[in-house]
Amino acid sequence: MEMQGLFRNTSISLSLIIIANFFARQSSPSPVADTVVHERASLRLLATPFFSFPDNNQAENIISRVNGQILVTINTAPQLYQIDPSRNQSGGIVHQFQGYTSLFGIVELQTDVFYVIASNFTSAPDYFGIQDSASIFEVDLRGIPDPTTAQSAVKVSKIVDVPQAQLLDGFGVVNHTAGLMITGDAQTGTLYLIDVYRRSVTAVLQDVLLKGTSDGRAAGIDHIGINGLKVYRDDLYFTNTAKGTFGKVPLDSVTGRPAGELSVLANYGTLTDDLSFDLHGNAFISEPLNGVLLRPANTTPKRNQTKLLTSLYGANSNAFGRTRHDTCILYSTFDGLPSGVARIDVADEGICNGKIL
Repeated sequence: MEMQGLFRNTSISLSLIIIANFFARQSSPSPVADTVVHERASLRLLATPFFSFPDNNQAENIISRVNGQILVTINTAPQLYQIDPSRNQSGGIVHQFQGYTSLFGIVELQTDVFYVIASNFTSAPDYFGIQDSASIFEVDLRGIPDPTTAQSAVKVSKIVDVPQAQLLDGFGVVNHTAGLMITGDAQTGTLYLIDVYRRSVTAVLQDVLLKGTSDGRAAGIDHIGINGLKVYRDDLYFTNTAKGTFGKVPLDSVTGRPAGELSVLANYGTLTDDLSFDLHGNAFISEPLNGVLLRPANTTPKRNQTKLLTSLYGANSNAFGRTRHDTCILYSTFDGLPSGVARIDVADEGICNGKIL
């Protein structure tokens, strides 16, 4: 496909306005952020866009299927996309969730059985989630390699409503066998435990470290706290967008509840969005102002080694490929003109989804 089609102009996206607001209020960066900036001179990895979303739609979250396809949620429409990363501009809608404005986090509990957050959300300048609108849905894609051409075969069912939540965003799996998942409310700084099999939801933690810097609809981006959320080896790792922080809290893998104190591992002094881990424990943190940050597994608060892996303006979520052909490829969504998906070959960093080369 011609690159002109891939980068046609659209209206200003959510992330771009967020970025403008960030620069308008930004003070001097933290020491950790200074370290990241200084290491940007050594960049050598290229982010190559291969899919752009139509109708001004903006990507929110990404996950890879075992068959090599990619699923992406949209926050400007209640749409779930499947994209074929082997071909430029190949993909389409899997399902549209009627009665909602937006989709956010997505996780896989068992092979090809996914769970998606749907809710109502007002975009710029408020970026505000509407209370009593969030729900968790199951999307069963077993036996459906290309659901974009077989939408009627896709099984979609509501698991539970989360009426007390305002803006559920990040999503992680705590215990695959027990059907336990955890999600974060970016506006209230609350973690909710979702039990798929009991179809229940429980608030398990609320903390100021998970909240933004201001409250209310008028606060704009400042009220967006916990955003990215992933569970790795019984620890829940998170980003806080308004505060620019990266932290963790230990979890009990049996009950899904917090098992220790919440702590901040780094203050990057910049916007932080979604994140992922490879099998070796390296963290890949989306940072909309610049691209994707690599935080090596042996990084500590006193020994910062975080660096900018690649430049990708508007980067907001990422996930590794799962086939033998793309285990060294990190796929990243990005907001912009237009929003889309890019591939980043991380083999040059000596990393292939946890395998040290």
